[in-house]
Amino acid sequence: MVHQSEAIVLNHHKYGNSSLICNLFTSDYGKVNIIAKGARRLKNPNSAILQPCNYIDLVYLSKSTRQIQILKEASIITSFSTLNRDYNKMIYSLTIMDIINKISFHDNPCDIIFRLIKTTLLKFDQNNSKNLKLYYIFFQIQLIIYLGYHPVFFQCYQCNKDLIDGRFNLEVGQLFCIECSTIKIKDIDFKSIKILKFLMTNHINDIDKKINFNALEIINNLLYKFISFHLPEIRKSKLFITEK
Repeated sequence: MVHQSEAIVLNHHKYGNSSLICNLFTSDYGKVNIIAKGARRLKNPNSAILQPCNYIDLVYLSKSTRQIQILKEASIITSFSTLNRDYNKMIYSLTIMDIINKISFHDNPCDIIFRLIKTTLLKFDQNNSKNLKLYYIFFQIQLIIYLGYHPVFFQCYQCNKDLIDGRFNLEVGQLFCIECSTIKIKDIDFKSIKILKFLMTNHINDIDKKINFNALEIINNLLYKFISFHLPEIRKSKLFITEK
């Protein structure tokens, strides 16, 4: 059966003398593994088209008895051209690709997550390096919300009081106030909690306004702990960015 879908290339690796095997996240079918036969031959354009982070139009031959489907044709919709020219942009982008590859399942599409990936890559591509961590944090927040792990970041998970300072509890995977925590060292302060709330309740186009970039490291480390607890497969990622 022939399937067609928009897709984002997560990664690829060499197969045989001239082929590529690629993992892609598609808008219509979720994660798909495909083989691009002869893609590494000199005059074959698919080697350039199937680069990680490319946003492409994908046509492939699918059979339910196969784990790896066969590429029929592909064309670039957007290549996000600055990502490969800026080391920091490349690292953040590949980290997102690796996260999606680790948590996604075949035949499990999610249009919201697909649009989140595409929008985040576009922001990386169009902005300078100082905003990368901000958009990366926004991506993490929205991802865990869409996956159903809505974090309790504004009230103590134990006593329900509004948080002023918080400590991440490694046994239940939520924030406790300092009074309810057995360890009195805080993971997040009130100023960072306010910024986190702002990021959770605003559109990505509005989040670069009035942001204290010094607080982003604190938020990023908290998100790392939260995501590692609730999505343990993320720990396998060698690229996950944290300041810990």
